[in-house]
Amino acid sequence: MFELLVSAYSTISTQDTALFLGLNADDAANYTLQRGWTLDPSSQMLTVKKQAVATEQKLDSSKLQRLTEYVFNLEH
Repeated sequence: MFELLVSAYSTISTQDTALFLGLNADDAANYTLQRGWTLDPSSQMLTVKKQAVATEQKLDSSKLQRLTEYVFNLEH
């Protein structure tokens, strides 16, 4: 559920976060703060820290072949 919150929100209230995580507001705030989120104490709004997304690219052999031919042709 935490990963869904990260992907869906940029800011969210501590109360809503608590509901989604099944925690009380204090525990939800502590949980998210430990994961790099920030809390505005006056509004009780959390700012979500987005996780770096690693995209996996599959190597297509035909693309590799074209790249090889391109580089080879540059050298000659």
